[in-house]
Amino acid sequence: MIYFLFLLTFWVFVYTLFPSVAIYRDAGEMVSVCYKYGIAHPPGYPLYVVLGKIFTILIPFGNIAYRVNCMSAVFGALTCSIIYLIIKQLTCSFSIPQSHNPAIPHSLYSTIPQSHNPAFLLSACLPVLIFAFSKTLWSVSVVAEMYTLNIFFIVLIIYLLLTTRYLLLVSFLLGLATGNRIEIILIVPGILYWVVKSKIQNLFSIKNIITYVILFFLGFSIFAFLPARSKTQPYLNWNKPDNIQTVMDTITRKTHGKTLDLISTRYKISDVFYSGMKVYLERTFNLFTIIGIPIVFFGFLYLYKAKKDFLISTLMIYIITGPFFITIAKMPPNPYALAIVEPHYLISDLMLALWFGFGIYFVSRKLKTVSIIFLIIPIWLFTLNIGKQNMRNNFTAYDFARNVFRSLPANSIIISREDIQVFSEWYLQYVENKRNDITVIAKGLSGSKWYQETLKKYKNTDVFSLNNPDTFSQFYIFNKNRNVCFTSDVEDYEMLGQKYYVYPYGLVFQVKDIKTVFDKPVNFVEFYIKRSVLNASAYPDFFTQKIISQYADSLFKAGLFFMREDKEKDAIIKFNEAISIKEDYPSIYYNLGWLYYQKNDLEKTEYYYKESIKYYTKMYNDAIEYKSFPEVVDSILYDWAIVYNNLGTIYEKQNKTNEAISEYNEAVKIKSDYMDAHYNMAVAYWRLNKWDKVIEELEKTLKINPNNIDAQKYLYMARKNAQIHE
Repeated sequence: MIYFLFLLTFWVFVYTLFPSVAIYRDAGEMVSVCYKYGIAHPPGYPLYVVLGKIFTILIPFGNIAYRVNCMSAVFGALTCSIIYLIIKQLTCSFSIPQSHNPAIPHSLYSTIPQSHNPAFLLSACLPVLIFAFSKTLWSVSVVAEMYTLNIFFIVLIIYLLLTTRYLLLVSFLLGLATGNRIEIILIVPGILYWVVKSKIQNLFSIKNIITYVILFFLGFSIFAFLPARSKTQPYLNWNKPDNIQTVMDTITRKTHGKTLDLISTRYKISDVFYSGMKVYLERTFNLFTIIGIPIVFFGFLYLYKAKKDFLISTLMIYIITGPFFITIAKMPPNPYALAIVEPHYLISDLMLALWFGFGIYFVSRKLKTVSIIFLIIPIWLFTLNIGKQNMRNNFTAYDFARNVFRSLPANSIIISREDIQVFSEWYLQYVENKRNDITVIAKGLSGSKWYQETLKKYKNTDVFSLNNPDTFSQFYIFNKNRNVCFTSDVEDYEMLGQKYYVYPYGLVFQVKDIKTVFDKPVNFVEFYIKRSVLNASAYPDFFTQKIISQYADSLFKAGLFFMREDKEKDAIIKFNEAISIKEDYPSIYYNLGWLYYQKNDLEKTEYYYKESIKYYTKMYNDAIEYKSFPEVVDSILYDWAIVYNNLGTIYEKQNKTNEAISEYNEAVKIKSDYMDAHYNMAVAYWRLNKWDKVIEELEKTLKINPNNIDAQKYLYMARKNAQIHE
């Protein structure tokens, strides 16, 4: 059975594997560092890099990214196989003492039968299949990431603790596993509890403790890879950990704020605790379904009577890696943060899967052959997730990077900001050796000394921090003989200031210090590799949506360029192309409305302003639900209010005064200090001779800006008119 489970899960993972660089946060980077034998982002992941390099050598077929993806599939399938062995070991080895307590079913106290029993087969196979076909394990088993190797070490350590009383290998493996993911130490309290309760002879003798510590640090010594490799100055040498201080900074993720992600530094635990727990419990319910949740509970009770020490050990691991980890991670409930947190649910999911297995064992002994009905849970999960997790034809990240490179003239510099964009471009250049005439710059790393040294050594490019206009000017001057470009994920306003001119070329924007004649813009359909549907809503996963949306972002920015150049026709074409890719983009509708207003097409203006309002409403509601930063929410409110105000002016132009007042009211509800809306409302009330309302709105206008001369003048006139009409 174990071979069948391994082959089944391995076949599913390999069949649905990404065919090249995966559209997943760090995948492009991890493949690149494995191939180049470099240093990854903190904590460096030395074990993963070493094993990944081995896989690129041992697998004789497929591109390099596919080979490293295969490593995740292998360890994902091995994890599933060992889960089977853990349940087999427990159900075949433990017997329960007899008791005369009539409240406890007799079946709880009988000796557990051998593995040929149907109850055992269900209890061992069902949790394996549920865990395998869950979104979490499946999604990380098809990409080049560290998570399946991490969960493999955890189940291997648990199995070894069940099958041997010798802790030497366990101590070594625990230390070694930290070289893949440091957070494996979160399972240590649960492991220690199990070891202590196992009453191993001389466990706490000084000799044994010293031996265990030595073996742990022998495994931990995999981190010696960092300074050893860093001193050779590899292509990717993140943090340049070539001395004790930089090695410690790397291991502790000092540059990443010692957090899961820097976004969490803006939140307190109380800000996101409830939402984090809500998301966690909902996904747990979705994993086991309404049928499976009671089974998990039965398994918990069964273990409490059958193997209490094992239950407490796994409960400690569950609490620490599940609710406790989510609490200290402080991640908001937005799609980006949830996509980052998702793989970290694996360990707590594993504990629940084990409890589920023992619950099935208990229930199946009661229901006999009827318990086969519980096969519906993994079948349902497989059916639900196969469409979402099947990535065998997903070249989105690869094609995006290729299209960026196709947009660039010879001898260019391309600046990108977000992880997938940067890392996919790294993969294309560092692994597949494409476009060696260009230099890829990660904007967020541009101020790091190690990164500047790397680009100078390998790409002969002088780099300065690209986070403000002054240092960008230095960078531009030093590289004036090259074409400096950026992708649309870069905040160009922050980087460029007002000094430079920006010209759109497909997915990239070229920076120039003088105004030039603009060539014909790139046509996406004619020029780009397009194996994926360019429609963000067609994809269920966050990362694919994000990359597809960047095509829309590029078209939107191109449309803005044409607006500034008074090329209305080209601007409208680009905006409509952007909407065809990402329809819930309120700024595009607003600008389309403005363009049609300039053409005096008030019907289309009204339509696009209303569409903009619809999507700003959605954006605002999402921002509140996602607990976005206050400045983000305030920016949405400001833009949203502007659209209402402008729609009001459209109605006024059509002599629809009451409709105009209604829109102005909506604007000030959203943004009470929006001076223009108050002033425009005063003008509208003036038309209706409602002088008390005119005075009220003009007074609000002057409260916001006491120096508004028009408001002062008309307030004086309004008060006189009010007296006349009394």
